[in-house]
Amino acid sequence: MTTHGDSATRAGAPAVAARTGATTGDDQPAHAADGLPAALTGLRAAIGAARFPLALPSAEPARHAATSLTDQLDDYLLPRLARLDAPLLVVVGGSTGAGKSTLVNSLVQARVSAAGVLRPTTRSPVLVCSPTDAAWFRQGELLPGLTRTTEPSEQPGTLHLVTAPALPPGLAFLDAPDIDSVVDANRALAGQLLAAADLWLFVTTAARYADAVPWELLRSARARGTAVAMVLDRVPPEAADEVAAHLSEMLAEQELGASPLFVLPETWVDGQGLLPDRITAPLSDWFARLAADAEARAAVVRQTLDGALAAVHPVVEGLAEAADEQVTAADALDERVQAAYRSAERSVDQGLRDGRLLRGEVLARWQEFIGTGDFFRGLEARIGRLRDRVVAAVTGRPAPAAELRTAIESQLVTLLRGVAAEAA
Repeated sequence: MTTHGDSATRAGAPAVAARTGATTGDDQPAHAADGLPAALTGLRAAIGAARFPLALPSAEPARHAATSLTDQLDDYLLPRLARLDAPLLVVVGGSTGAGKSTLVNSLVQARVSAAGVLRPTTRSPVLVCSPTDAAWFRQGELLPGLTRTTEPSEQPGTLHLVTAPALPPGLAFLDAPDIDSVVDANRALAGQLLAAADLWLFVTTAARYADAVPWELLRSARARGTAVAMVLDRVPPEAADEVAAHLSEMLAEQELGASPLFVLPETWVDGQGLLPDRITAPLSDWFARLAADAEARAAVVRQTLDGALAAVHPVVEGLAEAADEQVTAADALDERVQAAYRSAERSVDQGLRDGRLLRGEVLARWQEFIGTGDFFRGLEARIGRLRDRVVAAVTGRPAPAAELRTAIESQLVTLLRGVAAEAA
């Protein structure tokens, strides 16, 4: 059985919203009023058309960066810029068995996501929202590459939509696949979903909070300016202060010290698989205040949106540099090909001028032609031609002129083939 206990937190009001200096309320952010959506749409088209076919060291990282950026544009930036008033999307991420699904179920007071340490090899992510917000997520503007379904699905590329009356409007939770799943597609999907979040809720445990994989993603979140909150789950009561202090130090070292941290000590789940209310109360209250405060939600959205936009520039610069390297390498290769065939042309021209063709078989045939057929042709052309025909008919050999022509053609073919093969 899953065990938890009394909860503690160092997060008061929605501190993650207070960290942003973006405007709130009726003010519109500068990027919503200008041509940014059109510019990003054009950027999306350009990146989608970019190719990195040459096997340079920068090619594979560029392809990966291009895929990640197009995913973020499609899954988050473009739909969020189009609807700044959409509900705040909280993506719940973490390692296998960290208790993400149990926590989501407990926060929405319903079993909306299958819980368990062992996950199926394919598992659709679960998005739970208030019934009044369902239309926004059902339309498919957010995460357009995922097929919506109202039932749990084993099919990859699906998003299971669930409504929970206990969840207030303006807030939605997305229970993502495990970030350390043994299935490559699940890990990739988890990363894609996290990139589509307004707020990351990272769930870890006292036993695994120092694992490398979550911290790689948390550093990525910091680099993109994404709003982050942490849940330290299944903490033995006697170790709660020590583990929480250590995790706080690690967060501060990664410049994430302002991220809210909630500590959930060990306890038993009830018959429905939900955590006791007293355990989740600090976290539930924090989200309730966030849902009720439009300005706080807008601040979180703007923090993550501004961070994501700021992160676009260095990625695009890197892609441009990789594209320039491709062009430079292609030009260099093209010049090498042209130089090789220019050299081949010179070799053919030189071979035609220096008498190279008049050696060996050609020389023998030339001497035969001059010593026989040409002499008689000079004296009696008609008799010579008749003699050649008679000799060819009797002996089966071609006339000396034909032999000479064949020998010259053979030598010329040999020369052309040789220089062409060397150029290739």
